[in-house]
Order: sequence, then C-alpha cells, then structure tokens
Amino acid sequence: MQVLGRKCRPRRIFSGLASGYRICVSPAENLAYVLGTAEPSLQRAIRRYVFPGDVVYDIGANIGYVSLSLARQVGSRGKVIAFEPVPQTFDLLCRNIELNHTANITPLNAAASDRTGETSIRVTSNLSMASLVWHRNDFSAAELPVRTVRVDELVKRGELERPSFVKIDVEGAEGMVIAGLENTLARARPVIYLECSERGRQITWPMLHDLKYRCQSPGNRQWIDNFEEYRHADFLWLPAK
Repeated sequence: MQVLGRKCRPRRIFSGLASGYRICVSPAENLAYVLGTAEPSLQRAIRRYVFPGDVVYDIGANIGYVSLSLARQVGSRGKVIAFEPVPQTFDLLCRNIELNHTANITPLNAAASDRTGETSIRVTSNLSMASLVWHRNDFSAAELPVRTVRVDELVKRGELERPSFVKIDVEGAEGMVIAGLENTLARARPVIYLECSERGRQITWPMLHDLKYRCQSPGNRQWIDNFEEYRHADFLWLPAK
C-alpha cells in the first residue's frame, strides 16, 4: 500500500471484471477496489447472470466499482442504472464514470425507496455506510437531505427500462427498496443480489417469497429455505421457474 500511496486519485484496476478501468480511490481505504478483488461473490454472480445487452440496476452504487464491473459485462448495447443518494459519493461516482467514458452507465442522484419525495440520510465518517435507517443514536452522524424515488413509478412512466439483474446494497433500507420495486420484480423477474441486514431480513424474506423468489447463498449456491439461515450476509434471490 505504501507503493500505491494514500492519496485519492485515479488508479487502474488490476484484475476482476473491471480490470483496466480507472477508479478514483485511496488504497488506504479501498485497496481491494484497486486490486480488483472486492466483492468476489458478486463478481461471480455478475459473470453468471449478466449478459451483453442487459439492463441492470446498481442500487447503492457508492463510487462505482460495481457499476464499472456491470458496465463491462453488459457491453455497449447494455445499460447500467446506478442509484447513489449521497452528494459527495455521487460526485465521485460521476467522476469515475467520466474517467472511463462509460456511456452505458446512467447515474441517478437518488435513493431507491418505497415512495418518491425527500428524506434524510445519516452519514458517518465512512461515507459507504450512509443509511436511511441506521445511525439514529449516533450523534456524530450528519443528516443530509436526499431525493427518493419509487422505481416502479419510473418504470411505469417509461423513464427506466425493466432490469434483468438488480444489485441492492443500501445499509438496512433494503425492505424499502423491494417495496418500491414490487411491480417491476413481478413483471421483469430479474435476478436479485441483495446485501441483507438484520433489520432488512424481517421485511425482505416474506416479500420476496410472496413474489415467488427463492433464496440462495452466492458462495456455495446452496438454497436457503430456513429463515434462521437468512442472516446479515449477501444473498441471491432467483425467480421461481
């Protein structure tokens, strides 16, 4: 890491799906992004379930590492819709898109939620942990106003195409995201890669089962049919055939 330095500046990604792309990042904070080793289970899922020409959603895009990986996989005919509500993080996401001239990524400065409007997001020193639901008792957290969108409404109005793959990493607010995506999930039947929190598990488990989805571990691809196994971790939700 001393060789790479600590300053946040554009650096080429060494390996993985986004290899060759550049990302503005500090190795001291996100060395795995530079190495291309971050999110190995998600990278495997993208390789397996995302294809050239697909429309995909990156909900909770952060600075764009996953968006770049998706952009590589969908190719020039595909589209990546990247949702990121935190203004500072969104600016860096846009910078990383511009650095790579990835015209197939569309950034949206909004939080996918169960309603369209405005709310507050709580931000700590770690911007990637910004949350609509966490940090209520953390008096050091700053509250920022952010825009929220119900994805079903955007799809219904023709502003977004229906996706074939959806990645959700929203720090505890995944229940609100699923609620706002319900009609789209019912019609498009995309594969969902979901980071599930202790808060979100109580909400997303029954909702996704009602939508005829089945849960799988992305690591060993074992089915998760017992709610007790649905703990804070990453999960694949696959539409029932």
